[in-house]
Amino acid sequence: MLRFALLALAASPAIGQEAIPLRDLLDATHVHGIAGGTGGLDSVTLASHHGLWSVDLATGTATRIGTSADDFMGYSVVSGDAGQAFASGHPAMGGNIGIIRTDDGGATWTHVSDGLDGPVDFHNLEVSRADPAVIYGIIHDGTVQRSADSGVTWEVSGQAPGELIDIATSYTDSDTIYAATEAGLFVSPDKGATWQGVTAGAPVTSVDVGADGLLRAAELGRGLLSIDAKGTVSVLSPELPDGYLLFLASTHADPHRLSALSAKGQLIFSDDGGATWTNAATD
Repeated sequence: MLRFALLALAASPAIGQEAIPLRDLLDATHVHGIAGGTGGLDSVTLASHHGLWSVDLATGTATRIGTSADDFMGYSVVSGDAGQAFASGHPAMGGNIGIIRTDDGGATWTHVSDGLDGPVDFHNLEVSRADPAVIYGIIHDGTVQRSADSGVTWEVSGQAPGELIDIATSYTDSDTIYAATEAGLFVSPDKGATWQGVTAGAPVTSVDVGADGLLRAAELGRGLLSIDAKGTVSVLSPELPDGYLLFLASTHADPHRLSALSAKGQLIFSDDGGATWTNAATD
């Protein structure tokens, strides 16, 4: 079975509001999620094993957001509002967080609920692009939980495909979700109850739906793909830095500005929809 390792955990980065070199942060923690930041196109938010971090792509530096050192396993922003986000994972002292919410870009957090049979630890968490009140969370055994009231109450809506890596939601239909797996890309039109193959055979390591409605997926050996509403697959870039991408994220203000983690654990970004990539860490 193919495995995709994240960054090796070293020592916890020092807590503080001073900027540190991005390379130092990436050497010292796991990254579990990427999203557009609150500081414009050159701002990226990293959800990590040691809290939430704001990255300045122009300077290659990172600054801790707020004071939380919790392990953010699942993290998803509300489309069009980078300051509003939901998260799940583990408190720094252990246990599970359940579902928490921020309305100030991660500076402060409010506990929303424990989820079903919780507190849950959603490793895959996604706010619907079509309806910000709808949230999908997937626990370790693949059970899909869905909330239609911004995380307050939850129901089981299905079972995710096996060997799950990443999920994304449709921009037009809150019932439609996508799953990137080691067996390919799948789509569910009914909240995760049933799944259909979109691509098959090769692992798809990351999937994202941008504000332009275009689905982008990183497929091992094939590169960065785009899939339109008719299901037509196009190759945006046949080669990816270090072979594959994790945590692919488009920027709401400019869907051609993409960010991702490379196979070697480097934060990279693209200004041209994935045709070319730049390493965000500067020496």
